Amino acid sequence: MPVIRIITAVNFNKQGHVQYVRWGLADTDTNRWTSAPSESHIIHVLEALKYGEEVWTIFPEGEQVVAGPRVHTVKLKPGLKTIAILPTEGEEPGSRHTLERLPVF
Repeated sequence: MPVIRIITAVNFNKQGHVQYVRWGLADTDTNRWTSAPSESHIIHVLEALKYGEEVWTIFPEGEQVVAGPRVHTVKLKPGLKTIAILPTEGEEPGSRHTLERLPVF
């Protein structure tokens, strides 16, 4: 039962960086939540990534939800990190799935 963290929505600060996420834990075998999405500060995502956890995204498309790419840590300047989407192989960066296209809360 592989369980991964999944971001479903984001909240941006005034500088345009992700400040909060809505995320939960999901079982990839059953495609069901093991822990329903809840709001969390970006520092928790950065900590999960630091300790080797995989963090993925999902995107609404019409009435369906589709799996999106993984996220990774990006260092903006000393002492300031955020997250970004890893480009999917064969897909141009920023083409379909971007953090800006996730639902915003």
